[in-house]
Amino acid sequence: MQEIEDVFSPGGILSRRLADYEHRPEQTRMAAAVAQTLKSGGRLAVEAGTGTGKTMAYLVPAILSGLRVVVSTGTKNLQEQVFFRDIPLLREYLGRDFNAVMLKGRSNYLCSSRLKRFSQAPLFGDEREAGHLNMIFEWAQRTKTGDRSELEGLPEDSRVWAQVCSTTDFCSALKCPRSTDCSVSRLRREAEQAQIVVVNHHLFFADLALRDVRACSVLPDYQAVIFDEAHEVEEIASRYFGFSISNYRIDELVRDSLVAVDAVGGERKAELIAGLDRLDTRAKNFFHRYKGRDGEDRRFALKDDKPDPEAAELFLDSLRSLEQRTGALDPMPDEARMIAHRFRSILGETEALLAADDEDYIFWGEARGGGVFLNASSMNVAPSLQNALYSSSTVIFTSATLTTAGDFAFFLSRLGLEGAQTLALASPFDFAKQMRIYLPRLPDPASPGFVEALAREAEKVIKLVRGRTLFLFTSFRVMYETRRLLDGKLPYRMLTQGEAPRHTLLEQFRDEVDSVLFASSSFWQGVDVKGESLSCVIIDKLPFSSPGDPIVAARIGRIKKSGGSPFSEYQVPEAALALRQGVGRLIRHRGDRGIIMIGDSRIRTKGYGKTFLASLPPAPTTASFEELASSYDR
Repeated sequence: MQEIEDVFSPGGILSRRLADYEHRPEQTRMAAAVAQTLKSGGRLAVEAGTGTGKTMAYLVPAILSGLRVVVSTGTKNLQEQVFFRDIPLLREYLGRDFNAVMLKGRSNYLCSSRLKRFSQAPLFGDEREAGHLNMIFEWAQRTKTGDRSELEGLPEDSRVWAQVCSTTDFCSALKCPRSTDCSVSRLRREAEQAQIVVVNHHLFFADLALRDVRACSVLPDYQAVIFDEAHEVEEIASRYFGFSISNYRIDELVRDSLVAVDAVGGERKAELIAGLDRLDTRAKNFFHRYKGRDGEDRRFALKDDKPDPEAAELFLDSLRSLEQRTGALDPMPDEARMIAHRFRSILGETEALLAADDEDYIFWGEARGGGVFLNASSMNVAPSLQNALYSSSTVIFTSATLTTAGDFAFFLSRLGLEGAQTLALASPFDFAKQMRIYLPRLPDPASPGFVEALAREAEKVIKLVRGRTLFLFTSFRVMYETRRLLDGKLPYRMLTQGEAPRHTLLEQFRDEVDSVLFASSSFWQGVDVKGESLSCVIIDKLPFSSPGDPIVAARIGRIKKSGGSPFSEYQVPEAALALRQGVGRLIRHRGDRGIIMIGDSRIRTKGYGKTFLASLPPAPTTASFEELASSYDR
């Protein structure tokens, strides 16, 4: 604890070394709580308001503890910030010699064995893919990391990369003839020597679900885990404590199988190739039913939107036939053995998905881009986390948004953390001076005139702040309609989600100070725009998840079945946390000033509105535009 004080105190290490360092008592309190938990064990949940400096508050005690600690983040941006900015700074300032490594998901790394196989018998969709293979092959001769982020000219959706990256399905670990130059094996060895291992939630839970298959695990054994952006943990964990099939996964299996059967001779080879051709055709027919969906309709419940029975039976018939044929090969090459195992896994998962009768899972599908994904997600991640994680590791959760109206109960119950230590730290920002909250008297969101009224009120507020607005929506339909109604009425550049990649839109929004960004979904969190470019956040409605969403519907059904109240126990607290994320986009620095406008009258007129109001920052609130305009400091 004295070391913690020496680092964070007004005259401590950070204040002496960092020119812009500000002593924040909340940061010191968080660091002390993290240090105590790492020392004594157990579980801790810390809500640290924006501006607390929570990254340093957990990294410093993690380093000083001497334990091997995994730091897991919700976003790639934060993961890279922790590894490339914060850890080098602390290595220099703390005077501690420690190793740290950053790990990404397998698909980010080259598999030398797959590259060799694909190069020997490449299958291209078009001539551009031949250029992609040449680019990858030349890069493979010089790369020291095997990380595809070095390949700036390779498209994100490169089909060739999907054929040469590392996958758990293909990996034979120590039996691989190219294990000595394997990127994943090298990273695993580095991680075994590191004290701090920086990952993201997707990799962490993918790895946790495979811990019993040690050869497929990337992470070393660890003593503690710190989850930053912990409000995302439940959704991500639920996917990995489950299983999924997709048209991409089948395409990959067919391509890998065609390469593997080259080692098979005679009639058996011809039979296998014919069987793979049939599987390819039948899989396309099977998945075709769900293609072409978008917006709010891209997700569906499998029990309500079942595959075509004939297409499903033919698809299963091909999987069964190939599982039997590949499993009966004698002698069986290593490549064929892995293929046979993959057919068994996909067959079993497909049968379970089509039956959709296990109450421990949510069976749902999603059409995304050119892909169709059929999923079985864990209905309740708490038991899995208690068995696989809490029993053997010290675990710390932190985020700016973990409480609902100041209460941790919802977050703790969702993750099975009853009995955990909790600490809520207010933001050091002066919201009473930095923020104004505007709650105009608009029609109920369900009424026909709501969108027009929302657009009229938003026009006044956007002009007041001279553009500089992030307009957040709960649905794409309302977003597009509002954008249409404001066309020609605002003298500012209007950017809309979907017209460019997310990072491009955010760069334009930052650079063009007077612009307006219309966005939904992912823009509710992870947007960090400091300064004048973001002076206003407008939120159309309280962000209740659609009860038609298959995951939400399944959880509502589960609570009803157990005699509970889904609305008060699940829907309201979940929406209140989401609202806090959206509101949190506005004030990111002590110098920021701005307005929050919430267009949903239910926050004032409904009883549950008190929960949402209690979750907002302590800032002056008004329903009068005239009062807002007179108090707004330009």
